[in-house]
Amino acid sequence: MNTVELLIEKTIKLYESNTGWGDSDEWTNQDFVILSEKIQERTGAPLSHVTLKRIWGKVKYDSLPNTHTLNTLVQFLGYENWREFRSQNSNQTQTETIVRQINGGGHRYAFADSKPDAKKKTWILKSIFLIAIPAVLILLNLL
Repeated sequence: MNTVELLIEKTIKLYESNTGWGDSDEWTNQDFVILSEKIQERTGAPLSHVTLKRIWGKVKYDSLPNTHTLNTLVQFLGYENWREFRSQNSNQTQTETIVRQINGGGHRYAFADSKPDAKKKTWILKSIFLIAIPAVLILLNLL
């Protein structure tokens, strides 16, 4: 994942916090319509709810957002433009990239302050047992 994608994920997390609406994985179409209206009210620039859904990964779209869209997204959060947001968040994003690599990807977000989810812990435990049990059985057969 490149730096722009990580910064977009950071932006999404800031929106979740700023709106108080919680995890955006649970947002509905109506939430994106309302967010679109709020963005236009605050910034004066329109972003359609479909554009927002593309950025949030709710609609399949393989391209990165254009500069105007990125500028508008971060202006809603109080930044002058995407360049300012990027310069103020690049070092943290590099740390998040390292954490993501250490954690092996995992959830859409892998920020340094996030805790591993229960599913990941369960998967790790199952993997250990799947390796350990046959190894023990082989050793017992050799004795």
